[in-house]
Amino acid sequence: MNELNNLVSEPALTTLGVVLGGLWTYFKATDAYQRVRENRFADALTALEAGVQQTYDVYVRAVKEASTDGRLSSEERRRARELARDAAIAFGRTRGVDVIGSIGHDYIDLWIAKLVKQRKAA
Repeated sequence: MNELNNLVSEPALTTLGVVLGGLWTYFKATDAYQRVRENRFADALTALEAGVQQTYDVYVRAVKEASTDGRLSSEERRRARELARDAAIAFGRTRGVDVIGSIGHDYIDLWIAKLVKQRKAA
């Protein structure tokens, strides 16, 4: 019983916390952790590309065909971005990818704009 009390004593728990904190810091500094983060980011971008492609196939193409000048209005572009974001999040969920967490909520619209620009240039 005395050994059990020693294991849950304040100095033992503090030492355990320091050791676990040191191991976590070491792990985050390794290349393996960086590769995991980069892979998650790449998977999120793949989901975002799929969302942009699906939005183009389903929404943008239909709106362009119905339009007299073949262009989207600013409201239609905003709606297309929302649809692309929602499609990417749904696609990411099916693959176990947190698109918003990996790319960042503030940057998702920037990445969508970049992907659309690349798509137009191709």
